[in-house]
Amino acid sequence: MGHRVLVHCSDGWDRTAQLTALSQIMLDPHYRTIEGFVCIINKEWCCFGHKFDDRIGKLSHKETSPIFLQFLDCVYQLVTQYPTQFEFTPHLLLLLSQAIYSGFFVSFRGNCEKERFQLMKRVAFFEEMSYPEDFE
Repeated sequence: MGHRVLVHCSDGWDRTAQLTALSQIMLDPHYRTIEGFVCIINKEWCCFGHKFDDRIGKLSHKETSPIFLQFLDCVYQLVTQYPTQFEFTPHLLLLLSQAIYSGFFVSFRGNCEKERFQLMKRVAFFEEMSYPEDFE
């Protein structure tokens, strides 16, 4: 049975997510699969409330810090050093790094889970309204 660990950083936003996600990737092979990697990003970054908009400087440059890109670079270093241990390639990491700035995925927008949820509701509304039968 594994050991439990408590990780706490000063503000809990950036270094905590980085440290816990990287630790889990290194310790648990599940997080080195595509499904596991998506899960760890959702769990440690999106649901934990990472401030994507602030960190990429979308709203202002006051809190700009490419912390998620730094995380992706750390994973890139692991993938290139141990390619057989990962189910995905650096191409996935490149796609994710581009997705952060494109705003295409709601998961990488907003500054907390509540904002992302509100964006998803808006997107769902417009998707429902875009069906041709709604305009007949």
